[in-house]
Amino acid sequence: MNKLHRRDVIRIGLMAGGTALLPGLATRAYAAGAPEFLTINGGGQGGAWYLGAAAIGELCKKDVWPGVSTTVQAGGGKINARQLHQKKIDFGFMFALDATHAYKGKLDYKDNPMTNLRAVMSTNIAYVETVVKPGIKSYAELAGKAVDPGRAGMTGLVTFKYIVDALGLKVKLVNSGYPEMASLFKDGVVQGVSVIGSNPHTAVSEIMSTSKGALLPVDDKLAKIMMDKYDYELVTIPANTYPGQTKDVPSIGSVTQIVTHAEVPEEWVYKVTKVTWEHRQRLVQAHKAYKELDKKMVLRGVRIPLHPGAERYWKEVGIKS
Repeated sequence: MNKLHRRDVIRIGLMAGGTALLPGLATRAYAAGAPEFLTINGGGQGGAWYLGAAAIGELCKKDVWPGVSTTVQAGGGKINARQLHQKKIDFGFMFALDATHAYKGKLDYKDNPMTNLRAVMSTNIAYVETVVKPGIKSYAELAGKAVDPGRAGMTGLVTFKYIVDALGLKVKLVNSGYPEMASLFKDGVVQGVSVIGSNPHTAVSEIMSTSKGALLPVDDKLAKIMMDKYDYELVTIPANTYPGQTKDVPSIGSVTQIVTHAEVPEEWVYKVTKVTWEHRQRLVQAHKAYKELDKKMVLRGVRIPLHPGAERYWKEVGIKS
């Protein structure tokens, strides 16, 4: 695939409790007792992961450890998996398929299985959403056109590459963060934007509100390839999720999960799990995608070991996989 060069978005930190980013993200050591600081990676700035991570950081500081410094950073599914594996962060959002592939050493992780990853909970469904200029009716019609599927380290970029590879397409890639996608689309720099994330997605919402665009459906043939080869799930983008979208749109997606690593102390993970579940309405306030966070959702799609702290809490409240 060809690539149009454009400045990528440097990771932006959202400070929960007025703290600064951790310089260099050095690998940390863990000790018993309350943490001095916690680092939680979300996703693209303004997206559901970013806002959810900020809400959890706020809850930890307010209701669990008043003296803790919580740093919440923008990230991406694959970035977060890598930094968890390297013990540079404590918690990270990612898709269930990334957590599974990383833990088992499949696909992009085949040379580096990340067996220290541990699940905390699933929160909601994430949808593959590709919005295109009027007149483009299918993924096949993106051949030769410019599309922005996000920056390196984001699962949206990898997902879009899987799609075009499955269809044998040559597409020009423009890589940006979520805040830039709408202007690139409006200005005609790209003819499509592709993301995987929670509904409503901030980038797609802005595009559908300010430009003429349409969501591409994923047909049965492409869906089967993506499910069989890459572990995506069938999902439906409900009608009226976005302005001008009057019909359901068939697509693929994955479950969003909060993941940690094996060396994070059991008591820390227990308390983070507990405060997140008991105050889940705070996440809904941050982004309405978290309305899906219920008893049926919390262990959906978990195919890696639960962290002992999370497992202890879910057993206490009677939730089983």
